[in-house]
Amino acid sequence: MRDPVRWALPGFVLAGPLHLFLVRCHVAVPWPLWFVIAPVTGFIVIQIVRWHFEGRDNGFRSPRRASLQAIIECGNLGHRPDAGDIAYQVYEVVFYQRPDWQALRDHGHRCREHTFLCRGMAVACATGVVLSLLGSGTLPALAILYVLTLPPIGLVIHAKGRQTLAAFELFDRGVVMTHWPLYEATLKAIVADSRAD
Repeated sequence: MRDPVRWALPGFVLAGPLHLFLVRCHVAVPWPLWFVIAPVTGFIVIQIVRWHFEGRDNGFRSPRRASLQAIIECGNLGHRPDAGDIAYQVYEVVFYQRPDWQALRDHGHRCREHTFLCRGMAVACATGVVLSLLGSGTLPALAILYVLTLPPIGLVIHAKGRQTLAAFELFDRGVVMTHWPLYEATLKAIVADSRAD
């Protein structure tokens, strides 16, 4: 139940400004329909944020990711052009093969989902400002309220998402460094397999 509610949040942020814009365009949307529009819109916003993250600098495969940097540095992979891919492969194998690390995996997934939610909310706030300005002729007082409140809310939420991601990066790197022998053994096996091919 929590995931659909989370997906809906950016959509509900956009609902008011979008309503102003649609009224300005002489499009009437019955209020019960907003309970369908908001979750769908929120889901789309969060997916766009995810796609942007994955498309920019390889997303989770980025060699600048703290845990992958640790694997590249400790495993002396800096000279390889595929260092990021190998480090990611090592990370995934070790991180997901151990059943006793389920709590670590759950924590990592929650941090990522929270980061995407915060980024989605920030995008929704910014889009809401634009829609409020475009629809300001309808209810100017409400449009001004949105224009004044959404930017600071969006900035705070965006900063919270960045803090969550930064804290997770430190945690993730710490897991790699603490359990380096496991990662090192996996790295040696993967490099040996790639040479055999």
